[in-house]
Amino acid sequence: MLERWNTHFSTTVQQELFGIELQLAQDPNSNNLGTTVWDASIVLAKYIEKNSRRGDFSRQRVRGKRALELGAGMGLAGMALALLGCDVAFTDIGDVLPLLRHNVHSNISQAALKLKDAAWAAAEVGGTLVTSLDWADRAAYADPAFKPPYDFILAADCVYSELAVPHLLATVLAMGGPRTQTIVTNEFRSQTVHDEFMLQFGRHFAIRKVPANKQDQNYQHTLIHIYLLKRRKVPLGEEGAAGEAAGDAAGEETAEGAAEGAAGVAAEGAAEDAGDGEAEAAGAAQRVAMAAGGSLGEAAAAASEAAAGAGAASDAGAAPAGEAEAAQRSSELFQARRQGNALVRALAEVQL
Repeated sequence: MLERWNTHFSTTVQQELFGIELQLAQDPNSNNLGTTVWDASIVLAKYIEKNSRRGDFSRQRVRGKRALELGAGMGLAGMALALLGCDVAFTDIGDVLPLLRHNVHSNISQAALKLKDAAWAAAEVGGTLVTSLDWADRAAYADPAFKPPYDFILAADCVYSELAVPHLLATVLAMGGPRTQTIVTNEFRSQTVHDEFMLQFGRHFAIRKVPANKQDQNYQHTLIHIYLLKRRKVPLGEEGAAGEAAGDAAGEETAEGAAEGAAGVAAEGAAEDAGDGEAEAAGAAQRVAMAAGGSLGEAAAAASEAAAGAGAASDAGAAPAGEAEAAQRSSELFQARRQGNALVRALAEVQL
């Protein structure tokens, strides 16, 4: 098993999928997170390939269905479904879209596949659409380019900030239906972000983590998790979702979890001394201490979270009173953190 598959410093990434050599363009100089082929998308694409003979992702079940990839980035995960005959809408925002369009056209268009001596794939590949979708813009859900509910929704490495979670959830709920199979692949960088994802999504979905033996043995990582989501008929209350999230956390032993006990002792005094406005910052400081027992990348991500938590605590007294203003503030913070997390996520790749 390799530790990492993409260094993020090149302008082209080569990745084999279904026996076809794909050439994915990326922009290492961009400040946008989406212009990189993140390892989570490689893990997800190879998982789909491994399970393409039988089960929910078999060619027979996927062919002719419709899929939506959220935060598609350079599009690799969606390409895996398209090569199985699924019609895929690749979505992202801003300056990600030109590179995404280029990658889709130059790799899985019928002409491109014929040039790659993959005539079988040219005859099999599904239709593709590349378009903008900003999760924080609820009006965008009504764009006629989208035709929900989709049969499949993919999201690879889209849960990188707790501020992103409610917007991603709203999009998945708007674009899916009772029968939609949603696949979310997350790279673990923050316990807070992971817990927020499990809590908010757990209210609306039954979440099943894919075991390692179901993934490609050469393309899996202990910090990259694939989750299969099935929509609940009736959403859980907050207590029920919290209980399920706690059960999930108890069942998963990660490197961060192993360090938690020692770090908790170091941070406990700070938490006790913190006032109401500093409690969140103290909790974030504890996660920084926890990450010190892991990799440099995890520590960098936790440090960023601590800084953000401290800032949020200091501004707590000025929080907007109205729900509309609060939603607007959340959207603004989400957009700002999209760019601000680029450096932290690059550091997170150094020693994992």
